[in-house]
Amino acid sequence: MENVTYIALSRQKTLRSMMNNISQNLANMNTTGYKEEKMMFTDWIAKNKDAPFRGEREISLVQDIAQYRDTTVGNIEHTERPLDVALSQPDMFFAVETPSGTQYSRNGNFSLDPGGQLITNEGFPVLSDAGQPIFFNEADGQIEIKGDGSISTDIGQIAKLQVVTFDNIQSMNVTGNSLYSIQKDDPNAGDGAQPVNNPGIVQGALEKSNVNPISSMTQMIEVLRTYQSVTRTLESENERQRNMISKLGDIRA
Repeated sequence: MENVTYIALSRQKTLRSMMNNISQNLANMNTTGYKEEKMMFTDWIAKNKDAPFRGEREISLVQDIAQYRDTTVGNIEHTERPLDVALSQPDMFFAVETPSGTQYSRNGNFSLDPGGQLITNEGFPVLSDAGQPIFFNEADGQIEIKGDGSISTDIGQIAKLQVVTFDNIQSMNVTGNSLYSIQKDDPNAGDGAQPVNNPGIVQGALEKSNVNPISSMTQMIEVLRTYQSVTRTLESENERQRNMISKLGDIRA
């Protein structure tokens, strides 16, 4: 296979990954607390010992090596619902109890189940700084959640939201439904969950996704046009090779 074809196919593979990445971000543009995923690329030198010329024995290709998470805070949208809470600072998470153990989320769209337990949209219990579920009863009255996460009602303080951070936010695994998990045996995870004393919680508000839809749509159009251009290059190269083979066959005949 010619070097031009190798390079073009490498570029097409990268563009497909970019398109999948952009599509994922756009699909979550309205997901509360969602963090945009971006891609990392590097040059990869491929060896081609059979190339007739020394200058063609190394081919510089593009390779997508990883994704990383943009942790900037999304827009804080005020809802005036007392159980909606937003984290105004980056790299912090609410602790949530799931069937798979404790996981973490920036989606503070909380509510109460029929038993008065504070839960997420998916029905998972929200944990206090003591690692326990949080319950309310009819006598509690008005609920106030302060910036440090402490929860008070008409009868006094009843709990404090568990808000944590991590040494390496990028090591967190997306598990779906705005949830993240940490593998305890991951050497890049650091010391695990670390409590945050004053996370800057805003009551009656939600943090929206930090995806910029206009920028993402522009990127998608650019990727599509580039992919089409590379496809035309491949078609042109294939036509050149067919013509060359045909002409060589005519000469030998």
